[in-house]
Amino acid sequence: MRTDFAPQAAWFKYGKSESALNSTVNTTDILAGPSGSFTAQVGGLEENSTYYYKAYMKVWNGSTYVEIESPMVGTFTTSASTVPSGETLNADWMELPASPSSLGNRKLVTMRGTMNGKDTRNYSILYDPQYYAATWVAFNYCKAHRGSGSLSSWSVNPQIASNLQVEPSYPSGYDRGHQIPNALRNGETSMQKQTYYYTNSTPQLKDFNQKIWANLETAERNIIDNSSASATDTLYVVTGPVYKTLNGNETVTTISSSGKNVPVPNYYYRVILKVRRNASGTVTAASAIGFWMPHDNSIATEDYAGYACSVDSIEKKTGFDFFANLPSSVESSAEANTSWTTFKNFSF
Repeated sequence: MRTDFAPQAAWFKYGKSESALNSTVNTTDILAGPSGSFTAQVGGLEENSTYYYKAYMKVWNGSTYVEIESPMVGTFTTSASTVPSGETLNADWMELPASPSSLGNRKLVTMRGTMNGKDTRNYSILYDPQYYAATWVAFNYCKAHRGSGSLSSWSVNPQIASNLQVEPSYPSGYDRGHQIPNALRNGETSMQKQTYYYTNSTPQLKDFNQKIWANLETAERNIIDNSSASATDTLYVVTGPVYKTLNGNETVTTISSSGKNVPVPNYYYRVILKVRRNASGTVTAASAIGFWMPHDNSIATEDYAGYACSVDSIEKKTGFDFFANLPSSVESSAEANTSWTTFKNFSF
């Protein structure tokens, strides 16, 4: 076998059993020769758990590329979660809900990308493997996020174990509904690519997604895209599917996608926040609005404004504490608003 060629690719397979290395993560390290070390970052692991892994490389043997497997299995053990109970990931991020007091099997992660040449947060999710979906996706939006980039290729979220995700190949009648729309990140390629992670998709009824929900997203986007908005004006958004309301007993149906039974949401919600700051950056005033919609094609042609409601009312239905980083002096009044017009007219 030729040994003077660098590997074409390198990766790890890992899992919670030495005999079941069911997940894969690729390395981004560039190997200059046939020997050396490489690493990869793994996310979405269970806390206080031991994982097993093997390394793999693809190298040239003189006529074709062949796969080489490490002869030994390595191990590592994760520690307890470092997210404090009931606290948020970062107290400066206005869009973040409060962290749940108990994560259970859910995964709380933040995607990061490059914006204006700098590493920055993209969006955060609370991912629930039970539903193969993020039950909330939190992000901000300003003019710098917008551009004309175009992508359409879906991929595994590398921060969450691949066996906990499902490729969105839903049956006819359902769209691969983005939770954070790719159009809100089409000015930054690395960020837009992350909107095509499997974990950002839910099965949305086609008419619902392409009509009333799309109209709401467009109206939201226009608040910033409007020429009167400055470069620093920002919307803070949380959106997600709901399968059962808090203490509810709704029936949840499933559809088949990539060989898995994927639950279909009974509702969708969206909460949006504007804030006004003083010269030192302190929030002095805020306005918020919520939208709660039954996931039903029968409302597809209706006016989204008819489904506006208070953020408070959605908190009661979901159990989430939205916009938990708002100063208490403005949070109560902001989250009580029920008027889309009042929200739109609130000045930054």
